[in-house]
Amino acid sequence: MLNFVSLIHLPLRNKNFKLLTLVLFIGVFSATTYWIGFYQNNKSGIHPNNSSKWESVNFILDHLLNSYVDSIDSKDLKQKTIQNILKDLDPHSSYIPADKRISANESLVGHFGGVGIRFMILRDTLTVVGVIEGGPSAKNEIEKRDRIIEINGENVASIGLTNEDVLKKLKGKIGTKVELKILNKNQLIVEKTIIRDQIKLKSIVSNAIIAPGVGYIKITTFSNSTDKELQAALKSLQNKGMKKLILDLRFNGGGYLHQAINVADEFLKKDQMIVYTEGAHSPKMSQYATNAGLFKEGALAILVNSTTASASEIVSGAIQDHKRGIIVGRRTFGKGLVQSPLMLSDSSEIRITTSRYYTPLGRCIQKPYGDTINYEEDLINRIANGELSNKDSLTNNLAKGGIWPDAFSPIDTSNYLSSFYNVIYSKPWRDFCFDFYENNPETIYKELSEFNTNFSLNKKDLNAFLSKAGLDKIVDTEDYKMFNKSIKLELSSYYFTENERYIISAFDDNDVQLAVKLINN
Repeated sequence: MLNFVSLIHLPLRNKNFKLLTLVLFIGVFSATTYWIGFYQNNKSGIHPNNSSKWESVNFILDHLLNSYVDSIDSKDLKQKTIQNILKDLDPHSSYIPADKRISANESLVGHFGGVGIRFMILRDTLTVVGVIEGGPSAKNEIEKRDRIIEINGENVASIGLTNEDVLKKLKGKIGTKVELKILNKNQLIVEKTIIRDQIKLKSIVSNAIIAPGVGYIKITTFSNSTDKELQAALKSLQNKGMKKLILDLRFNGGGYLHQAINVADEFLKKDQMIVYTEGAHSPKMSQYATNAGLFKEGALAILVNSTTASASEIVSGAIQDHKRGIIVGRRTFGKGLVQSPLMLSDSSEIRITTSRYYTPLGRCIQKPYGDTINYEEDLINRIANGELSNKDSLTNNLAKGGIWPDAFSPIDTSNYLSSFYNVIYSKPWRDFCFDFYENNPETIYKELSEFNTNFSLNKKDLNAFLSKAGLDKIVDTEDYKMFNKSIKLELSSYYFTENERYIISAFDDNDVQLAVKLINN
């Protein structure tokens, strides 16, 4: 797992470059937990034994606990011992304490126990910005713009609440109660009793027709339900006339290996190899496509970037090796190691690298690691040496790892160089966007495409916000366009659904537009 702290403390050439770096790695940070070509088939608990080969180790640990000058917490000692053993093996073998195991696996399992809302902390107040259709909150008539002021009798307003605090209070065992006191949009205080239920986490966050006959599907992780979600999305788009497909795997850090195989199977012909795995103690195992699959024919483009990893690289590599589609974007992360989860007797978990995976042509795309290599700085170095922005800087050196794109698409840095760019990632700007929604809770635009084309932020209102924030007024047309794009992204999820946010983004995405051009030619 990458250490985010180490990324942000590297010396950078200038302020804008530093900002660009941080923005680029927002997606990396959120996905690192799942950079695992993850075998799901071993869930049995393992228990360390006291065989002779471990007698000296056990003796030392026991002696420390019983004889050391200061008291030592046995749990802490065990965790540190395991972590120190694993950190010297490879970058992806890891230890997960029992109290973090469930949350760490949520995106892979595909669900959790909760109340079914999206929220933001607006001026120190917990505010509902989205309600999951059919979920427990929707059944209790909780609505967007509601303010939650108490949870289980505990005040949560104006106390410095964090997102982590909210999640701890609202998540819980399915079937348990959550007592809420709410200030609703009509300024009335109401009390609600919510029964926690299963909240599904979708791995496909967007699917739409984005050009005539061209479908777009974005997969953010490979969870238990990804294959079924993909089949549903493909059927829906085919019913809408899709003949060509763009599969977006950017910022997808991986997930279950078997799900990567199932996804690739949707596109490849019977008996075409998808992947094979092999390790010192794991015999070679090859996986092949079957007759099943909903998109065996038709032009296909896969979008990748430097945070596309593991299971995403398996799919991309198989498609590339069989020349089934075109890979568009920038070199992928380069994670070619497979982890198997092993649960310990205390419900903690270790994920041990047990094999490497190889593309059909025998490529192991794992990037170099070891004592002489700073694994965590690799992505930073790609920015510094121009690999993400300049095609001329590319040399298809397979030793560097990753899947190399068939069609290079430089990252769009034009907005990042604006002096206002950091503003659109600030809390005051997010508050401004939600305030706009509250003051205009209904949009005049019935269709998303109409909203995307015609919505425009009043420049007077924007300059008033900037003035209040102590910033210069907007004078540059490109800066004004940047703010318009940002507020459209925010408002689309309020006026429509979270799916529409990704669609809006795709309309102005250089990678997407290049992919559309390539598959139409």
